[in-house]
Amino acid sequence: MRFLPTLAPTGWFQRAWLWQAGIYLSFWVELRLFTDLRLHYGPLWNPVLFYASSLLLCVFAGLYWLDRLVAPAAPLQANRRFPLVWIGLVLGAVQVLYAQAPVIAGHAIDVRSSDIIPILQAYVARFRSGEVVYRYLTTLPYPLFPNHLPMQWLPYVPADELGIDYRWWAMGILLLLGFGAYQFTLARQPLSWLGFLLKVALPSYVLYRLITYDGELYAHPVEPTIIAYYCVLAASVLSRSALLQAVALVLCLLSRYSVVFWVPFYLWVLWREAGRRHAITVAALVLAGVVGIYVVPFLSKDCTIFTHALSEYRIATLGEWSRTDGLDGYPPQLFAGVGLASWFYTYGPADIAARIGLLQKAHVLLSVGAVLLAAGLYHRLRLRFDYRLFALIALKFYLATFYAFIQIPYPYLTSLGLFISVFLVMMTGAGQQKTVEPSAKKDRHAELAEASLPQQ
Repeated sequence: MRFLPTLAPTGWFQRAWLWQAGIYLSFWVELRLFTDLRLHYGPLWNPVLFYASSLLLCVFAGLYWLDRLVAPAAPLQANRRFPLVWIGLVLGAVQVLYAQAPVIAGHAIDVRSSDIIPILQAYVARFRSGEVVYRYLTTLPYPLFPNHLPMQWLPYVPADELGIDYRWWAMGILLLLGFGAYQFTLARQPLSWLGFLLKVALPSYVLYRLITYDGELYAHPVEPTIIAYYCVLAASVLSRSALLQAVALVLCLLSRYSVVFWVPFYLWVLWREAGRRHAITVAALVLAGVVGIYVVPFLSKDCTIFTHALSEYRIATLGEWSRTDGLDGYPPQLFAGVGLASWFYTYGPADIAARIGLLQKAHVLLSVGAVLLAAGLYHRLRLRFDYRLFALIALKFYLATFYAFIQIPYPYLTSLGLFISVFLVMMTGAGQQKTVEPSAKKDRHAELAEASLPQQ
């Protein structure tokens, strides 16, 4: 099958170069549209272009890997590169923390500015004292039922014990856990030395650029922890470890519901490609993690926790959509330039609740549609694709769609997708030309599977 024959040269090398250039350019545009160009094209068109750049990144990544196999990892080369990735991790961390330090120093934790950390502190205080965590909070200026999943607040129990600012703790989790997973994966890829050295610095550069452009981005939220979970998920997708995949899925599922529609697709892919036993093992471990961390200690004591949380989300959404303190009297979070909620607010029904309802329906339908489209493409192209790379591209495609149509497109939420893009960019250049006939490609993939992406 030949793609875009009128737009690209016919030779393999020319096509691979074109798709690789497309990946890098799409990522650069995506990053700029989130930072210095965030509102350059206005609050309506900027999110359209941002979403389009994310989709183009997925398209170019798919076209690139259709022409290539995953090259076997070189253990000796990886051993030489491991010290370099840890040096890069430390240097990048120093740069990021140097940029974030004045932001944290200049933004005291105050419920009047943001209630995120005060809410998490209340969870942690109750947990440490043995109280019921999921009951109404009365220490805030307004009553609130807890609507955060356990892995959003449990990691801060040690920080609370040690008296460390939650924002420093969150950034440390991202730098050590999230970027550590990235660097470990990178060290195993058969990249040129120049490509390797450039990509060592990539995640820290992206984070540094986000912080220096928008100091408010992580001034109050602890989103770096969630980003770290998704970096681990991306690394696990590229591995063959059932335990790592299960742990990553538990971390993501018990921090936010964002990935919930993608998980069945991923387990189906694992069933077909890694084997029934592998898929069942991952599913069983995920179920055990969810039951052990959330259901037994919390949900079993009050089964209304879930419905109460959904009610709080609806109240928060209506409150944000009703605000008039933004530019020209519009809700500021809807017109921040990263989400398509601005279109539904501008052109939706007259009633705000009806506009929100319309966006919610579109959000669910398009998120499920993104998964179904990925499943259809996988079924059609499975003999030409390494399933791990396809699953990573599908994850990026799904998250781009999910956050494009989320009801309150806070920039700190949307920033998560950029770090999945970092993994796609990291893998670009690590493949080798396909030289086998289509009928033999499935066997060739099986032969290379054991020696290709990192064994973790």
